Amino acid sequence: MGRDIHVRIVQLNRETNQYEEVVLYRKNKQGEMAPVYAYDARHYELFEILDGDNCDYFPYIPVYTENLPSRLKEEIEECKDIDGYYNFYEANLADIKIYLHNHPKVRDYDWDNEDTFEKEGWKDNPVKYFIECIERYLGIADVWWFGEQFDSNIRIIYWFDC
Repeated sequence: MGRDIHVRIVQLNRETNQYEEVVLYRKNKQGEMAPVYAYDARHYELFEILDGDNCDYFPYIPVYTENLPSRLKEEIEECKDIDGYYNFYEANLADIKIYLHNHPKVRDYDWDNEDTFEKEGWKDNPVKYFIECIERYLGIADVWWFGEQFDSNIRIIYWFDC
């Protein structure tokens, strides 16, 4: 069974005090503009962390749709009605970075050598790659105007499907 992770990013506009979706677009094969998202893929270990299956605390909460942009709110409400879509969560980027700082390594269950598993059976937390994807996306979207944007003003909205 697949577990795709769908991610949307919103940022607080400090002038209007409203959240705005960060969306990049590209032309599809039909020549129409289509959104490109920061992360829309399948990664089982990342899924377990984002879904709270990991024993370490990941700072997610159920998504709060009331103050989201209307297009994103509609997308989430639509997906909630589709069988196979589930667990709509959010976390702010600052909290995700704090989580990674506190949990930089995770167990590498593919580690072959049982004799060295306790000492060497660790690898980088997949949340590191997740943050890198989000930061690249935000960098392309140019949301950090002169360093004035704060990670706590960036909300990562995500959900899964199978």
